Amino acid sequence: MDFRAHRPQRHLGRSERSLVKIAQELARFLTKAQRSLTFETLHLSNRTRETLAHILVEFAEDLHQDIGVWSSLEHYNLEFFGTKLPCILLPDAAMDAALINPDRVQFLLWTLYSQLAPDLILAPNHQDLERLARWIAEFLQDRFAHVQYDSGVKTFLTTPNHYGWEVKRKLVWLGQHSYLFRLSCERYIHTHGGTPDIPTLDDFLCQENTCWSGLGVIDILAAALGIPEGQRHDLRSWYERHTAYFRVASVHESLMEMQNILNEQSYTVRVDNRARQFQAYRLVFGSLVPWDGAWYWSGMQRGFNTVTEDIIEQVKQDFHLQAPQIVYRYCEHLAAQAREIVSKHYQQFMDYFGKDLVIYPDGNAMADDMRKFHQYQFDSAPKQEVEAFLQKHHLAKPSPKIELPPDILECHDGIGVYFNPDEGQEMMTSFDSVISGFHKQGKGLNEDESEMIRQLLYSDA
Repeated sequence: MDFRAHRPQRHLGRSERSLVKIAQELARFLTKAQRSLTFETLHLSNRTRETLAHILVEFAEDLHQDIGVWSSLEHYNLEFFGTKLPCILLPDAAMDAALINPDRVQFLLWTLYSQLAPDLILAPNHQDLERLARWIAEFLQDRFAHVQYDSGVKTFLTTPNHYGWEVKRKLVWLGQHSYLFRLSCERYIHTHGGTPDIPTLDDFLCQENTCWSGLGVIDILAAALGIPEGQRHDLRSWYERHTAYFRVASVHESLMEMQNILNEQSYTVRVDNRARQFQAYRLVFGSLVPWDGAWYWSGMQRGFNTVTEDIIEQVKQDFHLQAPQIVYRYCEHLAAQAREIVSKHYQQFMDYFGKDLVIYPDGNAMADDMRKFHQYQFDSAPKQEVEAFLQKHHLAKPSPKIELPPDILECHDGIGVYFNPDEGQEMMTSFDSVISGFHKQGKGLNEDESEMIRQLLYSDA
């Protein structure tokens, strides 16, 4: 592995070359340490050990140079969980005073193994994990006590943040190349087509919750940059990019006036030297994010030269139906309507079932009961609402049809239907394994129970 590949400038300063030597020594140390472990649980291939060694050295660099990436993670952990290292340190427990200490290394390793060995379910207090963390901490403490260097990472992250693209450049590096996120980024790209193109990378940077306490790249950057509260608020709002179709109203040097056709909102968009190319377009599809009083493009844009008003009206209708969760970010009245509908359906669900979680033995039983529930919804709705619904969908009478995908209809080992009062209805197949696994309280789980509980914990829903 080329250590330079993940540096911000793709090269090492003369004083940073000592980090390469430490990484090489650590890779050899890990090979020997692996032989001394009691179990094979934490054994890694040669290539993976080399990857881990590089990450550990960059982690130590972060702490040694006070770069702020790890301290940002601990800041959020303390705020959310009452401890800087959840599952490693109890709240109010004292941490070793050394910067590079076994507790920090243990939390790092425990989290990294979910990326290095995705099929492994590792206890945070596994005895080999504790031993390995102690050995690595001692190794890194010794090596970094005798090294002096100027960190290119720290220099890069402390450059100015005047323009949105300067911040975006740091966001891209942090998500794609930093020791904290690059394994998560590689895995995300692999599961989303395998190509590190701009749209895929932008989605990872701006919407993915990672294995690091559920935090995203944006969260860590917002804390690490040491920026004012207003800019921090802007940056953390990048999770909700304004993705839409925009009219090009005007172009003035490096500024453009755009209008979102979905909500008629105007945006002052700052660009570098590409402003004139947008003059040729009547409509542009893309995502905008705010920074310090202006808006900036995020990801890719697609321009359309000749677009009729009829097409624009059709786009407005289609995009709302295709991507309602995105439209709700900037159309508050539509978001309010959606929340009202979900709240109403939740109350109907509770009135009918008497609870927010209903469990069925199989897909057919669920389909039959859901059909009865939807009939109940029709019967309890005001007459004028029912008539309007029938007219809109060209129906003669309210006869609800349940269309479910084959994997649900063919499920014969339990289906859980949960109604989240904020987000709506959620379903999970193979729910019998979840229930039986929970009854065992983590002891003696079979393969199906382990896998389904893991899916429940890691699902996006």
